[in-house]
Amino acid sequence: MSVVAAELPDIGSSSSRILSISEEQAVGDDYMRQIRAIAPIINDAEINDYIQHLGFKLVEHNTSAQDRKFSFFVILDESINAFALPGGYIGIHTGLITRSENESELASVIAHEVAHVTQRHLARRLELQNQLTLPSLAAFAAAILIASQSKSTEAGVGALTGAQGLAQQAMINHTRSNEAEADRIGIATLYEAGFDPNGAISFFEKMQENSRYYSNAFEFLRTHPLSRSRITDARLRAREYPRRYRNNRVIYQLMKEKVAALTAKINPVTIDSMTKKFASEKDKSDAEKYGYAIFMIRAKKFEVAEKLLAGLRFKDPQQPSYTIALAQLDIERKTPEKSIKKIEQLLIQSPGNQALVETLAELYLAAEQFSKARELLLANIHMTEYAPYLLKLLSEAQDGSGHPSEVFETEGNYLLAMGDLVGARIQFEQALNVHTDDPYARARINSHLTKIKEFIRQRSLRH
Repeated sequence: MSVVAAELPDIGSSSSRILSISEEQAVGDDYMRQIRAIAPIINDAEINDYIQHLGFKLVEHNTSAQDRKFSFFVILDESINAFALPGGYIGIHTGLITRSENESELASVIAHEVAHVTQRHLARRLELQNQLTLPSLAAFAAAILIASQSKSTEAGVGALTGAQGLAQQAMINHTRSNEAEADRIGIATLYEAGFDPNGAISFFEKMQENSRYYSNAFEFLRTHPLSRSRITDARLRAREYPRRYRNNRVIYQLMKEKVAALTAKINPVTIDSMTKKFASEKDKSDAEKYGYAIFMIRAKKFEVAEKLLAGLRFKDPQQPSYTIALAQLDIERKTPEKSIKKIEQLLIQSPGNQALVETLAELYLAAEQFSKARELLLANIHMTEYAPYLLKLLSEAQDGSGHPSEVFETEGNYLLAMGDLVGARIQFEQALNVHTDDPYARARINSHLTKIKEFIRQRSLRH
C-alpha cells in the first residue's frame, strides 16, 4: 500500500449504528420512486443499457460493492454532474455524458459515486440528520431540477432560496473527508476496471473551469466540494498507477452523440444551424453521422436520416445501433414491418439485449402484433426492474391482445415503480375484481397490496 493511501483511514468500513443495509435500501427505493415521478429521466433503452453496463463494470472492480444493489439512470440536465442515493441508485446528468472528452472521464465520476455508496456516506448522513424526511428530500430534488432548468431566472433563484434550508441537510451534499475517501477508492476502481486513472484528474479540471460560471446563489448545487488541495491529492494518487492510454469504445462515442441529439432543441433555427454545420464539416466520424441522423429523425427529415443510417449499416452491419435507429425511423414512418425481421435476427444473436427487446416490442405494437409484443415483454419482465417504462409497453400489448385482466396489474406495477402508491393500490384493487384464468394472480396482487401498505407505513415512520 502506498504512503498516500495508507494515510487515509477507511472511514466507511465501520458498520452503521442506526441504519442497516436493508433499511438504507428501503429508504433508497422509496426515494427513487419519488425521483421517477418528478425528474426528467431519459427513457432510452440504448443509453440506459450502456450506462448500466458501464456502471456494473466499475461495481465489479470495487471490492466493497459485491454485496450491494446498484442501479444507474440518466437525467436530462445539461450540467456536468452525477449523484448517488441510498440503496445504490446513481444518477448521471446528460451534460456529464456529452461534455466528457473520453470514456475514462465518464467512468471516473461513476466510480466515485459507487464509492460513496459502498462507504455508506449517504447512510451515515441520514443517521446524523435523522430529522431529514423523504418529502423534504423530494422537494430539494425538485428545487435543484427547477433551478438547473431555469438558470438565472426568478423562478430558478426562488426555488433555490426556498430549498436553502433543505440543502443544508441534503444527503447528497458530501463532506471533504467523504470526497477524499471516494476519490481514493474511485481512482483505484477506475484503474482496476481498465480505464485511465487520469480521467479523474481531467474531469476535476473540467469541473473547476465549469464552477467559474456559477454565482454564489448556486454555490450549494455543487454537492461535491472541490478545492485545489483535493485536485492535487487526486493527481498524486493517480500517479501511483501506470499511465494507461485507452481508446474510446465505439459504443461510448455513439451514445455520447445520441444523448446530444436527443437533448437538442428541435425548431427551425436549430435544424438550419445543424444542417449547415454538418454540411460544412469534413472528415466526419461515424459517430457524428449517427448523431446527426438521430437528430434528423426527430426533425422529421426522414430521407436524410435514412441515407446516413443505411450507409453506416452497410459499412458496419454488426453494429446494432444503426439497425435500431432505422427501426425507429420505420416506426415514425408507420412502416414497422420493414424492420421487424432485422431486429428479430439481431436479438437471436444477442439475447437479453434490452435495447433490442424494447425496439422489437415497439415494432410489434406499431404493426399491431400485440400477442408477439406481450410474449416478448413477459419473457423479459426482469428488465422492468431497471426500466419500469417497459411496463407501459406491456400494458398496451396486453390490452391489444385481449388480456384486459392483466392490464390492471401491469398498470399497478408501473405506478408503484413511479411512486404513486395510491394510484397503484387502486389498480391492484380493480385487478382483484376482474376474472382471470391465472391461478396465481389473486395471491400475487394481494402481495402487492400488502407491500404498498408497508411502504406507506415506513414512510409515516420516517416523516
